[in-house]
Amino acid sequence: MYASVWKRFVAFLIDAAVFAVIYWILSQMLSGATVPLVLLVIIWLYYALLESSPIQASVGKIIMNIKVVDRRGRRLTFWQATERMLSKLITNLTFYFGFFIAAFDKKKRTLHDRVSHSAVIVKNTDFDPYAGEEEETEEESLTLITVVSILLALTFVIMLLGLVALPQYQRTERHIQLSRVLTGLEQAAREQQKDASHLGTDPREWQGEYNGCKKINPQKLICKGYELVLDAGGVTALARSKGMDILYSLYYSFDGGPVMCHSDTAVGRELCSTLTDAPK
Repeated sequence: MYASVWKRFVAFLIDAAVFAVIYWILSQMLSGATVPLVLLVIIWLYYALLESSPIQASVGKIIMNIKVVDRRGRRLTFWQATERMLSKLITNLTFYFGFFIAAFDKKKRTLHDRVSHSAVIVKNTDFDPYAGEEEETEEESLTLITVVSILLALTFVIMLLGLVALPQYQRTERHIQLSRVLTGLEQAAREQQKDASHLGTDPREWQGEYNGCKKINPQKLICKGYELVLDAGGVTALARSKGMDILYSLYYSFDGGPVMCHSDTAVGRELCSTLTDAPK
């Protein structure tokens, strides 16, 4: 009577193939930013209209000879089908754990079936809503699944932050540091040239503590996240990571010309390339 996990999984793959074709068509017709929004609306209407229609099934379910019903075996309304579609987001956030719990449920219910009070059954079978009724109430049976699902969803979010958000944050932070180091280098070098032009000064030594940088010896200023090293021809900025490793060096020549960037690390070379590729 109730559709097996594998029938439903194959139906899901068929529907996914339909959406892949629709996505390709949309990408040929619309701009990139519009495509995902239009596709979301289409997915909503696809499931809500088909599963609340007399067919009671998406294309994948039709092919697999299964259909969606409410907990009493009746056809879903449009808004019940909409609620069911939206509740699939919970299943998606649990690495599809919410889908495969159907394998251990007497009524083959997924998490979104339970949340939306629906079921998926084989067509042309007698439906008994009380068959396989569990002793515990619906609320009690949902408790453990809900807790596990929330934990999995949190795991997913943490992994997403670790894999996507954190590297992006670190990349942005490094670019901000590059901009700060470049600005501090140029300003300190210009001030040094100006101050060293006075009579009686030694141009081989720093004449001041510029941009909040502290002098630790006549040729070196220590700054927040970088150092400025003075030589006869210009100034070198040594940018450091939080672990105090040198990421890259910037060289400002007193004779003019572009700031030169050099690094022995992949991260540093990537940052140097942004200076090289910057419009002149």
